[in-house]
Amino acid sequence: MGKKIILSILVLFIVCLVGVAAAAFYWYNSSKEFLLNNNITKEIHIEKGHSYGQLYNELFEGVTTPPYFDVYVRKVEKLPQNMKFGYYFADNISYYEFIQNIKQGIQSTVKVTIPEGFNLFDIANAVDKAGVASKDAFLKTVFDKNFIKEITGKTYESLEGFLFPGTYLFPKNFGVRNVVDTMYNDFKKYLPADFKGKVAAKGLDEYEAIILASIVQKETYNSREAPIVASVYYNRLNIDMILQADPTILYGNFLRGDFEIKIGRSDLRDETNIYNTYKHKGLPPTPICNPSLVALEAVANPADTKYIFFVASRDGEHLFSETYEEHKRYVDEHQKNK
Repeated sequence: MGKKIILSILVLFIVCLVGVAAAAFYWYNSSKEFLLNNNITKEIHIEKGHSYGQLYNELFEGVTTPPYFDVYVRKVEKLPQNMKFGYYFADNISYYEFIQNIKQGIQSTVKVTIPEGFNLFDIANAVDKAGVASKDAFLKTVFDKNFIKEITGKTYESLEGFLFPGTYLFPKNFGVRNVVDTMYNDFKKYLPADFKGKVAAKGLDEYEAIILASIVQKETYNSREAPIVASVYYNRLNIDMILQADPTILYGNFLRGDFEIKIGRSDLRDETNIYNTYKHKGLPPTPICNPSLVALEAVANPADTKYIFFVASRDGEHLFSETYEEHKRYVDEHQKNK
């Protein structure tokens, strides 16, 4: 009789053990299948102080999950101890893939396009709009003398001219310093070979050449014309002629908080604008935008011309001339009736 009881208890124990194993197997598989077979579209910022409980609620808000699913995420996926700070965006991907991204710190990025010729104010607006860095913090940083000295080793007024145009993939809230470091490193990477030596042969130091490239950039976006425009300004500098570059006036106005993009006669006469190249000889104090590789190459390798003047034609390109008489005729033909 005793043996039968022991046997019955043993059988019952085995049945319970099998039942527990079956339940555990079902729990494990149903939880894993849920993660693999259900998709999520969501934007999540995991910042310092963000708890696992907050993250779990954000991930599965309004979703019916399998029984004891939280235990699976905690103990099997080990999400609480492996969650990484950052910005994560799921666009109809599986919960499993999204959780792996969070555990491995594979942050999502946003595309930020900085067109050639953007100045620091334009870039500030672009990164702010994309949620990558605050506009005010960006402008404060790129005009910060200590930071500029730290990153360039020089005492420039700003980082204007040194942030390379292009399309960047930045994480959300990437931060100003990270954005600036990335763009400045690209500038150094793509600066034309022997840029310093080539412009020195033409009488400019590297910074002056970047200033000139920024003017060329704002005068034309036509890659064929850029070396010719560069030659015009070199020719003017060589004969000690005022540069008379309209875009420099606008930049001086921007620095004073005037973002009007039109120039009036009063602007041309304004001697208080130190960027007014109609009133002040030589190059302006700083670059007026961030030039493209085309503009930098044009300054390093300008066309060989005797042109002194140029004016926009009706088709949007430019007409170049060696004499004022020829230039005046082009102005009368292409500008007077506008």
